[in-house]
Amino acid sequence: MDGFAGRQAFQKRAGAKMNNAAVAWLMVVASAVSPAAPHVVVQSSIRQVVRLLRDPELSRPANAEKRRTEIHRVAASLFDFPEMARRALARHWDGSPARERAEFIRLFTGRLEQSYVGKLQAYAGDQIVYQGESIDQAAAAVRAKIVTAGRGEIPVEYRLSRVGARWAVYDVLIGGVSLVSSYRSEFNRVIEAESFASLLQRLRQPEAPAVATPGTLGRTPAHASRPTPPPGNEIREFRLAEGSGREMHVAVAYTYAGDHGPADVFLHAGALLGEELASRVPGTNFPGEPVSSGSGSVTLTITKTRVDDTGTFTSRTLRACLVSLRTRSVFLCRNFPLVHEWD
Repeated sequence: MDGFAGRQAFQKRAGAKMNNAAVAWLMVVASAVSPAAPHVVVQSSIRQVVRLLRDPELSRPANAEKRRTEIHRVAASLFDFPEMARRALARHWDGSPARERAEFIRLFTGRLEQSYVGKLQAYAGDQIVYQGESIDQAAAAVRAKIVTAGRGEIPVEYRLSRVGARWAVYDVLIGGVSLVSSYRSEFNRVIEAESFASLLQRLRQPEAPAVATPGTLGRTPAHASRPTPPPGNEIREFRLAEGSGREMHVAVAYTYAGDHGPADVFLHAGALLGEELASRVPGTNFPGEPVSSGSGSVTLTITKTRVDDTGTFTSRTLRACLVSLRTRSVFLCRNFPLVHEWD
């Protein structure tokens, strides 16, 4: 009997050790496949790039290629470049040959990386305050604000989606203006007026005027002169031309003095939940159209950013902004009262 009892005690101890080992292994596996929280992904990537930009050794001309490689590595872990490219081309994506799409992704990735680094350099010395995140199944938003010395607070929102086992950014809103929507408006203008081949040709050229980082909005880079809105610039009124639960068409009247260039200014508009930017998913896009000097009106189609979302919400503000691509800034905005129900 004593021998049998001893064998039972040994088996229990061995089983307990095996169970503990199994639990530990499951915890390791779970931590390996569970993605980091969206706000952790965003904050970690920004810290890494800022550290690379401030590294005196990497700032030497001889190490320029090494720094570019390191920044590309970090940016590739933060952004979903193929998805951003698809959204930027919108309806032109499906009709483009696979080979040209692949080249577009490569060229557009380079533009986005330049814009991303430029924005971080432009905000050097300013404080970034993270305000939280919201997660809706496979979509998420990370909200922050940049506290500047002379321009007040600039709202920033990173929009992410699940890509395999990680969270990746597919759009960034700065001052309420979507990076992807800004590129989409400019790309569509080039394709409609010329061709997709012409767009690729422009992207192959360094610092092509037609694709000059429209997403770098909010604070003017140090090398650019800060825009001053003269009395001639005005967003006068808007009219709801047509609307539904999924989209609405608005006509926005403006006066542009021409002080930011003859072909570098866009008028963007979007619907907000309240006086501030939408702080949760779903939201609406901020489409834009180019404006010319003088008085005129542009018609924009505002849609829900997530058409598959079945929840309803009400927009109570329409925000319209004049955006300079040349100085990379929003130089005039106006809010209008609005009541629009989204399905």
